[in-house]
Amino acid sequence: MDFKELYLIIISAITFGYVTAAVLVETNVVNWIGLKTLKLSRFGIHPKLTNIPVIYLVSPRAAHMTASELLKKGEIEPIDLYLAILASNFPMRLMFLYRYYLPVLLPLIGSIAVYYALLRLFFDLVVLICVSIIGRIRYRNLNVQFHQPENVKITLSFNKILKGTIRGLKESGLFILKFTPLFVFIIFLINNGAMDWLTTKLKPFLGWIGFTPIEITYITTAAISPPVAYGLIRVMVEKGETINRILGTMAVGNAMFSLLRSWWNYLLPYYLGLYPLRITAALLLLQAGLPIIYNFTAGIVLIRW
Repeated sequence: MDFKELYLIIISAITFGYVTAAVLVETNVVNWIGLKTLKLSRFGIHPKLTNIPVIYLVSPRAAHMTASELLKKGEIEPIDLYLAILASNFPMRLMFLYRYYLPVLLPLIGSIAVYYALLRLFFDLVVLICVSIIGRIRYRNLNVQFHQPENVKITLSFNKILKGTIRGLKESGLFILKFTPLFVFIIFLINNGAMDWLTTKLKPFLGWIGFTPIEITYITTAAISPPVAYGLIRVMVEKGETINRILGTMAVGNAMFSLLRSWWNYLLPYYLGLYPLRITAALLLLQAGLPIIYNFTAGIVLIRW
């Protein structure tokens, strides 16, 4: 893995995300979407955060920047943020599945790809239902004042776009200052064998649970690179592995990837620099910790079933 290239990709992507997010805010696109999505509050989302699930599909960075601004102003509380972000996972998952996941895996492993997609969606659906129940109870008597629709117009002027670009670059600079030392530390651990050591230690445990050698190979490979591991699913299919065992192996492989790489490579850049460390940690627990627990649990149940 070329870590310098990975670092540049992350920094470039996040800088682009910050600039895009700031421009969307400055040009009033975010407020305009907010007014158009007020009906989403019936699903248990704070009325001022109903635009988050929609913006999340376009730019997760813009969604988090919008939420962090409301948090700084005291217009929402951390729990409001958590509920809105968790509610955004279901539509985000649907988009990921039909745009990226199924087009790759359907030709490779057929119906198993659909079963695994349903396994992943089940978790997000349960979370959405829980969020809806909690939110509807929490916000049933909440009165919120909004801008009048006629006062919220999208303004695509040069000055607004320039102001948003400058603001985005400043936010990106703050992110880079916080993210770079952590990235260097994690790469230091990887280069010194920390991840290999952890994988080696997990192999006896996985074997004790009941995973076969090829399933353990898939899990350890998926922890580093899921696309490389996908080829092994085809091998398992040809060897006559049951659907339950393949789904369980894929679930644990996904959990391992989230545990060893996803949280710091994909999730942390969205939170660091926008939120206080306490809220960043809570978001990581919700967005990475809960899926890791679910995937490990579902995988072990399917293997032992």
